[in-house]
Parts: sequence; C-alpha cells; structure tokens
Amino acid sequence: MNTIKQTYEIAATPAQVWRALTDPKVIRKWSDADAIFPLEPGAAYSLWDGTIGGQIVEVVPRKKLAQTWKPENWTRDDSVVTFTLTPVSKGTRVDLLHENVEEWDFEGTREGWDAYYLGAIKRMLEAKPVKTRNTKLAKRTKVAKKVKVVKKVPTKKSKKIG
Repeated sequence: MNTIKQTYEIAATPAQVWRALTDPKVIRKWSDADAIFPLEPGAAYSLWDGTIGGQIVEVVPRKKLAQTWKPENWTRDDSVVTFTLTPVSKGTRVDLLHENVEEWDFEGTREGWDAYYLGAIKRMLEAKPVKTRNTKLAKRTKVAKKVKVVKKVPTKKSKKIG
C-alpha cells in the first residue's frame, strides 16, 4: 500500500484552513481553477476544472475531511485523502494521510501536495497583504479622524521691554 503522510503548520485558524479546503471560492484563489465541493458525505466533488474528482467520505467541520481521490489518469478507485485539523499555538496543524496512491505517480503526488495543494493553501493564508499608497492614505485618514481638535484660546501678548 502506497501511503503519503505529511504535516503542515499554517498560521491561520482552523476555520480559515477549513474554508480553504472546502469553499469553492477560496479553492479557486489558491488553485487558480474551478472547483465543485458539496460538503455532504457521498457527494461528488471535482477540483482543477474536473481533472481530479471523487466523493466526500467524512465531514467533521473544522476538524476532519476525508474524500476519495482520483485524477483523470489514475486507474485506482480506492485512493482516500484525509485532512485532520488541530489547533496549535501559532495556528493550525494539518495532518495529511493519502492512502492507496497510484504507484507510478507516488513521487509526483507527494510533491504535488506541497507545490499545489496544502503548500498553496499555506502560502495563501500566510501571505502578508500588499500595502499600497491608498492603504497608507486610508490609515492616515483613520488616525486623523480620531484626533480631537482643541479650540485655541487667545492669550495676552507680553509687553516688550525696552
């Protein structure tokens, strides 16, 4: 049996990681492709414009997701991927277990999890927002709105000696 085990620590909440794994709009952001992902055991899903598909096996929101895995060029129908999410001090630990990987594609699949899937999710969720001139201007405007304007009180001018 060809099994892949990988662990990722992602600086994001389990809810954020869960959305990245299951929400088609977020999947599109990190994969740059369309996805269909109904969160119901037995439902069919597809990723990367349909080149990978299967069925949802188990759903425990924000904790565990299991699904069959079948790229269009695989002959196996019994490959299963399980993602287990655990909160940790700096975010979420994701344990990946991929069982029954097609033997001829084992190395490519192992590398693919990092390059195109969990690694892509990690890079997306941990990316720093790009600051633009407008972002800086908006922050200055917020600060300016918080500053209280103090009314100036006229003072007597001191007399010049001499």
